[in-house]
Amino acid sequence: MGGVLSNPRGLAAMAGGLAAAVLSLWAMRGLPLGFAAFWLTPLPLFATGLGFGPAAAAGAAGIAAVIHLAVADILPAAVFLVAFGIPAVLIVATGFREGRLDPSLPLAVLGLWPAVVIIGCGVAFAGLPGGLEGAMREAVEQGLRRMGSSPAQVPVDQLVQVMAAALGFWAAVSHSVNGAAAQSALARTGWALAPSPRWSEVRLPAWYPPLTVLGAAAWLAFGRDGDVVLLSVVLVLLLPVFLQGIAAVHRRSAGRPGRNFMLGVFYTGLIILSVPAAIAVTAFGFYEQWGRPSSPPGGTT
Repeated sequence: MGGVLSNPRGLAAMAGGLAAAVLSLWAMRGLPLGFAAFWLTPLPLFATGLGFGPAAAAGAAGIAAVIHLAVADILPAAVFLVAFGIPAVLIVATGFREGRLDPSLPLAVLGLWPAVVIIGCGVAFAGLPGGLEGAMREAVEQGLRRMGSSPAQVPVDQLVQVMAAALGFWAAVSHSVNGAAAQSALARTGWALAPSPRWSEVRLPAWYPPLTVLGAAAWLAFGRDGDVVLLSVVLVLLLPVFLQGIAAVHRRSAGRPGRNFMLGVFYTGLIILSVPAAIAVTAFGFYEQWGRPSSPPGGTT
């Protein structure tokens, strides 16, 4: 025990794992501010990994999973690992390259990991009536009944179609925001292992955008009407391209007069116009991947 307590990485892993477990279990038990706790669950894992290395992040995730098993059950532990532990470790491990942070592969992980999870869930629920779609429909209807609403009052069919992709989007935003926040805080205090990259300059690996095209082609060729699994996989694969489009907006607006107002209008449009705006930003992300030079001048955000 003395060796562990004298090892800064070991101490960081223990602290990060305990903090992540407390936040996750706080949310799972339905305690006050549970949604905020769930949103912040990856933050201690990223802080541990970006300050002490990928091995420390893996240790923190493992410790948090053991705590879930000890005080809850195997299902909460599995949910924690799938939603937070494994993707956080993957993002940290793929981000370090030759002593610096490169956000390209971590950005791709934000789409690849949810796609893997959705495919795995599709296989796991294949034996149930309706497969994954049937399981999600039952979960939605049960949730509505608990809230005192009738499934007839809510467009359940449309909700089920996008539910898996929406969860993937929420996870991608949560990981990207918490990862950036952890790195920023560590860099300001001198604890970061590597300098902060220019997030607005992020560019996906060259192989990733064609992967989204292949996914869309597979959905068009083999997806049945209302096929939740293939549709959700295509949508989550597009998430990193969408995020790259947002980063490009920040990069191109850097140094311009009224930048804050422009970004406010941009995000307001994303909220109000929703689907059309998301399509436009994703298309802009594809353009940024193939239409701009490899090392453009950029902003500082």
